[in-house]
Amino acid sequence: MSDLYASLPQAFFDLASRKPEAIAYSQPLIDKQDSGRRRRRREVTFREVKERVQKIAAYLKDHGFQRGEKAAIISSTRPEWMEADLAVLSAGGIVVSLYPTLVSDEIGYLLYDSDARFVFAENEEQLAKLFELMSRECLIPAVENRPATSVELKFTKIITFEKTKPHALVASLDEVLYERPAELPEALSSLSLDDVANIVYTSGTTGPPKGVLQTHGNHLANIRQARQAGMCRPDSALALFLPLAHSFAKLMGYAGFTSGVRLEFPAVADRSSSRPVLESIMRDLREGKAEIVPLVPRILEKMREAVIKRSRERGLGNFILRLTLWAARKRYKALKKREPVSLTVGAAFWLTRYWRREIKANLFGRRFRYAISGGAKLAAHVQEFFIALGIEVLEGYGSTETCVATNVNRSGAIKIGTVGPVLAPDIEMKIAPDGEILFRGPNVAVGYHNRPQAGKEAWDKEGWFHSGDLGAVDSEGYLTITGRKKELIITAGGKKVAPENIEQRLVCSDLISQAMLVGEGRPYCVALVTLRKAALKTWAEMHAENITGDFNQNKALVNAVWQEVQRVNKHLSSYEGVKKILILPEEFSIENGMLTPTLKVRRQEVLKRYGSLINALYSSQY
Repeated sequence: MSDLYASLPQAFFDLASRKPEAIAYSQPLIDKQDSGRRRRRREVTFREVKERVQKIAAYLKDHGFQRGEKAAIISSTRPEWMEADLAVLSAGGIVVSLYPTLVSDEIGYLLYDSDARFVFAENEEQLAKLFELMSRECLIPAVENRPATSVELKFTKIITFEKTKPHALVASLDEVLYERPAELPEALSSLSLDDVANIVYTSGTTGPPKGVLQTHGNHLANIRQARQAGMCRPDSALALFLPLAHSFAKLMGYAGFTSGVRLEFPAVADRSSSRPVLESIMRDLREGKAEIVPLVPRILEKMREAVIKRSRERGLGNFILRLTLWAARKRYKALKKREPVSLTVGAAFWLTRYWRREIKANLFGRRFRYAISGGAKLAAHVQEFFIALGIEVLEGYGSTETCVATNVNRSGAIKIGTVGPVLAPDIEMKIAPDGEILFRGPNVAVGYHNRPQAGKEAWDKEGWFHSGDLGAVDSEGYLTITGRKKELIITAGGKKVAPENIEQRLVCSDLISQAMLVGEGRPYCVALVTLRKAALKTWAEMHAENITGDFNQNKALVNAVWQEVQRVNKHLSSYEGVKKILILPEEFSIENGMLTPTLKVRRQEVLKRYGSLINALYSSQY
């Protein structure tokens, strides 16, 4: 695709001209009195999208938007995001993608760093953050040669997707689209593959986020590579509900608007808030016609937990569900070990075939083909749970700097525990002597915005991007991620421990929901763990325990969790083994600041928050 077009909007406008009446996307509509019946869906053609994109681009130009200028988008995933995105690109601009879950100061830093003066804000919730930033000085942390400072932020224009209170600086999208001429933007003809299209900020787990410079050529190359890998056909339908601030979702969005993959957006469940309503999203997924469902491991974990929880409830239907899960699990284990499937298991598996189909349909819809998991490492036991039920989950891999996907398992050729081979031959991959994964190719971004030193550290003189991840490649080219280079724990004894794989094994437990290994510079490793609420409640009922206060003071509960940890320790070297545990009072979340918007653990924040308790573990107080 990058060989055919000079820019993303050029590819979009060409498709819209060739197939004006084709459906670009659909979105469920929520009635004021939602009766629980199947939601009506509005379907929007490429002709309609083209007109809206042109009108938004014309509005930007009328208000002084210049070629190369930046416009930020702060919103949950919805069609208006992609339309605004394409409009900014069409006007020769650069899109700055921001998560709606970010607090005001985090947004302030990103807007200042990117110098975005035009902002698309979803609703009153996001608008309030911008007004707050304009009413006070914003603290900007130091990066490289730029010292910490305080600034007053000012904006040229704010466009909201929802109607908000009147303000001279603000216009709603309805106002922008009203009676405005729809012409091809002048800047369109001057765009090239080398022009920067997006600044997408990294998650910021180890410091202030870095803005990755992604070009039109990077995106077009990755769309072509995904098609070469057979991940999406022009006649496919794809569910798009992951945050468009993340490159994984943005790849899917661009694929839809430039290659004809029909997108299915979720309904706007709450017009005053950007907080995703998972129940509403899952309903839209169940009622939709999506064949391909991109998601993150955490959603799969929640789905698995919900199915297991229901199977443990009373009733004939749930008994059959238990039987379905049992038969699927037993059959899968036998096939994995290349052992014969017993007659009992085989018969139960055959008898419960209808229920397996219903589980798949209730989770993903009737036309579902496969899910693509990305954004974080997928635990093997979670993937095996779905595959045992006949639900294909293809784990992939990539980063913001590789814009975005580099590897993915293929349908019918899954190797659990790996992220698959590269998408296409023009993605070069190699493993450095120290185990770090390196990439080179037309999809790899060109550097970091305002961070030249960080760019020199990440891209070497030969053009290889150093991912920071550790991995290994098997004889068939399948990549396995073994850890994170910067997160390697070096104990006081000089032993190197990769925490990620151990943490993944710990959360295989029915009780443990999240885990973080600690041991840098310490004599041994300890684990901070959080507990699954439903499992904790069940355990308390079974053991007649009253779970209140500090979990670590309940000896029976600590022993139960410790038994789960010991099962993992049996498969680890002595220096890798977990010697003590600390049960945390709450799960890591975006809201409490211990997860990034991409659901990665902010390890430094966790260490800071629980530092005294961690020190107590090493002083034998626990």
